[in-house]
Order: sequence, then structure tokens, then C-alpha cells
Amino acid sequence: MTLRIEAAGITHRGAVRENNEDCIAIGYWTSQETMESARGFQHALDTPFACVVADGMGGHNDGEQASLLVAHSLARRLPAIEPGKIAASLRAVNAELYAQVGEKPALAGMGSTAVGLAVHDASLAIFNVGDSRAYRIADRRLVQLSVDDSFVQNWRPGSNFARSGMLTQCFGGRPTFTDVEPHLHVEPCLAGNTYLLCSDGLYETVAEEKLVELIGRDLQSSAEALLRAALDQRAKDNVSIALVRVSG
Repeated sequence: MTLRIEAAGITHRGAVRENNEDCIAIGYWTSQETMESARGFQHALDTPFACVVADGMGGHNDGEQASLLVAHSLARRLPAIEPGKIAASLRAVNAELYAQVGEKPALAGMGSTAVGLAVHDASLAIFNVGDSRAYRIADRRLVQLSVDDSFVQNWRPGSNFARSGMLTQCFGGRPTFTDVEPHLHVEPCLAGNTYLLCSDGLYETVAEEKLVELIGRDLQSSAEALLRAALDQRAKDNVSIALVRVSG
């Protein structure tokens, strides 16, 4: 039996920002335009699959360019790469970003986070650099699979400490070339598993208990409900959401 991927994605500038520095890629589709409706996807796993959420930094143009380069480059590379080579691919994309800055010095300082999911044969890999997050939905709760590259880890809305936007690593973002050490989690690709990938505009605005309540059978309507919840709470940052489910 060939497993399938059901997925849905949506990205939005949020309730306060004037532009969207996030970028989302599912398969070979990439977008950083503000969306009002989620886009759905079906993918048979007789070929590999990849999904990426990137959150750009560095101002209007620079952040947009950084997240687009990272999301597009990863989406192009990952379907052909087995899990053991993902870290090297992420390092290569980081080098690409610095090379672009070298050609256009005005872009110095631009950077991006990225969190992604890649399925190759029977393995499902979650990877991240920065503080965009990946969760697995299990027993009506969210299990975080990514690792926050921030000075304040494991922050949740309602925590007794302030959230820090300072990152310990990201793609680019430094005056001179700095390598990255990607976080990688690999597990079996099992029918029934559902994953949420998102930028910090979602999880810093809506509590995890509410997020998991809003994820139902229909992934497109679930992604739209998650976005509405963030906008209802006046999300200060851009909001990007990808939901991915493995089905039989």
C-alpha cells in the first residue's frame, strides 16, 4: 500500500505588519503573498515530499528575499535527499544566502529561520534552524519536535517569563559567514500522524491547547481556523501555517 500525504498551507502578514516576510513551500509550490484561504495538497509517497516554513528577518525587502531564497532552495533540494544528508543540505542553503549577500552588499544582515518536514522512503524527518516550530499532534496535545534556537527556549503563551526574539542561530543574519548546526528529528512515516509547522507569529499568539482544538479532519479548514485565531488575538508578527497528515 502506498502512503499518501494530505497537506494544507496558508501565510498572512498578521494583524499589525504591513508586509509578509514569511515564506511557505509545500512540494514545489511557494508563496509569501498574504492568503485568505488555505491551499490544499495531495501527494502519493511513491516519490519523496518536502514542506518548509521560513521566517525572514532584516527589514521589508531583505527579510522577504531571505525567506524566499531559503524556502525555495530547500523545497528544490530536499525531495532528492535522504534524511542523513539533510543537515548538509541546510548548511549549503545557508552558504547560498551568504553568497547572495556577497554579490549584493546592501542585503548584509538579512536572515531567515526555517522549519521543515521531509519524507523519503519510510522515514519522516523534521528539521529546523531558528525558532519556527514543528509539532506532532498526539492524544489531543502538541508534541514539539523542533528545537528553539533562542535564548529563552520552550516559551509558551502565559509563561512566567518574557519571550525573547533573539536567536542563537539562523540562516544568514551575521556580518560574516557563520555555519549552522541544524536540528534533526527522524521517525517512521506512519499513517494517521498529523504535523503542524508554523512561524512564531502563530505560537506566540495562540495557546497550544487552543491550537490542537482547532485541528480537525479537514486540513484546509483547520489551517484557516488557526489563522483566524491568531488574527483574532491581533497577531503582531506574520503568521504561516502548514498542516501535514500521512494517510493510508
